[in-house]
Amino acid sequence: MKQVLIGQRTFSKVICGTNPFYGHSHFSEARNAEYLGRFDDETIARTIRACVRRGVNTVESSANQRILSILATLRQDTSPPLHFVGTTRIDETSDMKSHQRKLAFLIENRADICVVHSQYVDRPGKAGSIEGLEPLIEQIHAAGLLAGISTHRVRTIEWCETQGYEIDTYMFPLNTSGFVYPGYDGSESVRDRVDVVRGVSKPFILIKALGAGRIPPNEGLQFLAEHAKPNDLISLGLASEPEIDESLGLIENLF
Repeated sequence: MKQVLIGQRTFSKVICGTNPFYGHSHFSEARNAEYLGRFDDETIARTIRACVRRGVNTVESSANQRILSILATLRQDTSPPLHFVGTTRIDETSDMKSHQRKLAFLIENRADICVVHSQYVDRPGKAGSIEGLEPLIEQIHAAGLLAGISTHRVRTIEWCETQGYEIDTYMFPLNTSGFVYPGYDGSESVRDRVDVVRGVSKPFILIKALGAGRIPPNEGLQFLAEHAKPNDLISLGLASEPEIDESLGLIENLF
């Protein structure tokens, strides 16, 4: 699989997203329940191993001890070692309920990329500011790790670029339909999203490529092949080995 360099670290073009592991389908309560019932630790590990066999070397997840324990087990028999992209998303997977605590956890456990989540950076601020973000980025870099932010909004990226924040990568939704999540209140068009991805030279970690199951893989991945930059990554939540084979086969051909 194609490799992408961010800083001094090399990541596979596709990284393994984990929303299915936690029952976060963004599709229906029935699918959430099916995911939760299916993905015990053994099934998660088996799914990640299937990704690794196809060249994936990175897992992306909100910060929680469960995923780190699974990765620790996998790293015992995986070479080269798996990278970890961790976010400060506050959810039911952990009893850590502040972004600062989650970030400290990620730094302590040496996440390759520490991502401050959209829950923090997309909140309203005075004159468009994101209060407290710059010290968090400095904290990540002081630990020798890569700093990212997750955002759903074009204006957040534009603000960060205007302010010159030393962000190494943006995690950002991009797909052919403009889907973000049910109930999203933003007004960005697909063209707006493409323009900001193409207009910022920094690598993006592109999420929602298949619109949480709403877009066929051949259509969604073709769209990214046409509009993403060569240094962008794609985070895919893959819920079964047939899905892995289908999507990663398309990636290998398209990229």
